[in-house]
Amino acid sequence: MLLTYHTATDLWTAGCETALWLALGATLYTWAGYPASLWVLSRERCGKLSPKAFEPTVSIIIAARNEEAQIRDKLRDCSALRYRPDALQILVASDGSTDNTETIVRELSERDPRVELVRTKGRAGKSQAQNVAAQHASGEILLFTDVETRIPPDALQPILGNFSDPQVGLVTAVVNFPKGDGAVAGGQGFYWRYETFLRQMESDIGILATASGQLLAVRRSLFRPIDPQHGDDCIIPLDVCLHGFRVVQEPRAVVTDVMPHTIEGELRARIRMTTRNWTGTFSRPALLNPLRFPGTAWSLVSHKLLRWLTPFLLVSALISNTVLVLEHRAVLLWFTQAIFYLAAIVGWLRERKGQSAAPFSYAFCFCLANVGFMLGIVKAFRGQRTVAY
Repeated sequence: MLLTYHTATDLWTAGCETALWLALGATLYTWAGYPASLWVLSRERCGKLSPKAFEPTVSIIIAARNEEAQIRDKLRDCSALRYRPDALQILVASDGSTDNTETIVRELSERDPRVELVRTKGRAGKSQAQNVAAQHASGEILLFTDVETRIPPDALQPILGNFSDPQVGLVTAVVNFPKGDGAVAGGQGFYWRYETFLRQMESDIGILATASGQLLAVRRSLFRPIDPQHGDDCIIPLDVCLHGFRVVQEPRAVVTDVMPHTIEGELRARIRMTTRNWTGTFSRPALLNPLRFPGTAWSLVSHKLLRWLTPFLLVSALISNTVLVLEHRAVLLWFTQAIFYLAAIVGWLRERKGQSAAPFSYAFCFCLANVGFMLGIVKAFRGQRTVAY
């Protein structure tokens, strides 16, 4: 009996050690190992493109729901783009707007015939509004952009130049977010710089499989109607990759957008994006097959899936480590984790009180993002749909 007891205890301990190191190893690979691998590969510059002058017809698509405060400025931005007037169409898809959005669009369309208003039947959601606009589009290139996004006049040419390569199916801009005050804003800025860095390296290598919904351009021949529960920034690039075309991030095209700088706003945004992107990624399972799409599968698993699973890995590591501490093993590692989470709690409390969260802000923002990842995945598994803007 004593031998059996010791054997069972040893197996339990070995299992906890394995779970701990697997969880920590996967987390370290996701946030550091994968970027390092991309950096090494991107130094070869073998996948970088050489854009040339290219001027196809373009249809700009803007989905809008009660945007009377911003739609005028958005349309002025689009009208000011330096491009052949006869090759540009500007479509505003009103998703059941009940304010003066449609009136403003009609007024501007009288001054600029390139501006057109289309409407959904009632409130259908952003994706369905984009689908309706795409049906009315005449351009060879469909350019999707958000109302809040500000586009500089010279942003279009660098994007369209990439389409001179017949293998390029989608081009996305780099998004810049103005600096804000507080730990949430600082953490968002750091996270987005990290994300943009990864996307640019994936683009240079030729394995990018995501885009920024603030501004993305896709060949009309490759566009497929978007399911209402999936976001355009997720599903359109996946469809492009599925057809064997490249997704490119153009560093010379920089647009500006805003982020919510509150804890609640950041959490809601992270939950929404995770839910839509998780379901969207698994709606195209062929892209996860490394035999058919080796580069795309690697980027999707490493960049997306493992990142969204990070909170579950961290919970597994903490629980496994706690069990080992009871047996006087991995004590220093447990204290390291405890100090990190304590710093995150202190950062959270100080942020809620309106106090400076430094030097706890990064730990807090990392944990806040991962709480959003976790709740987003739970929401996806419960089958809850997100169609909001």
